[in-house]
Amino acid sequence: MKLYAERRSRAARQLAYDVVTVLWVACWVWLGLRVHQQVSGSQGGARKIEKSGGDLAGHLHDAASVLGHAPLIGTQVRRPIDSSARAATSLQHAGGELADNLGKLGAAIGFEVALVPVLVAVLGWLVLRIGYARRAGRATALAAQESGSDLLALAALSRLPADALAALGSGLTAGWRDGDPGVIDALAAAYLDHLGLRTSARTAER
Repeated sequence: MKLYAERRSRAARQLAYDVVTVLWVACWVWLGLRVHQQVSGSQGGARKIEKSGGDLAGHLHDAASVLGHAPLIGTQVRRPIDSSARAATSLQHAGGELADNLGKLGAAIGFEVALVPVLVAVLGWLVLRIGYARRAGRATALAAQESGSDLLALAALSRLPADALAALGSGLTAGWRDGDPGVIDALAAAYLDHLGLRTSARTAER
């Protein structure tokens, strides 16, 4: 496999695409983190509710404990205070659950915001770069072989755009079938150039 072209113009475009992909991914990851922080920022209010409920429940339990020792009326006075303390404890638990849920919600929303754009960019990059690397690697290996020019010429006929083939002249298919060295070398060189690869010495000397 060959990750980058040998010709500077093609390699520069590939490098620019890599940089743009990295920046795109970084921007969406940053945006996802910002969304996470914004949603999770609401946890502060929920934590205050949790703390206030806990403090109130503690004070009410203390008051109920003291008043419960009062002669004759202790039990009657303590009941409503204990009930209020239980309500405060419920408020504390509700605040804690709300804070936890907001944290999970923020993480989920932030992840979903970044997921699709990042996946599209990374998958697109992988398809293009790995596809190129495999084609360029095979072409480089063929160019180094004695009979590789024939296969490179065939690849040119099947993969090069029509205008690129037209620029090489007419009768290319017939010339390739007849084994015309000039046609085969021209097609092989055109395919290597299309991939941004330099023509091998073996191909150039044919």
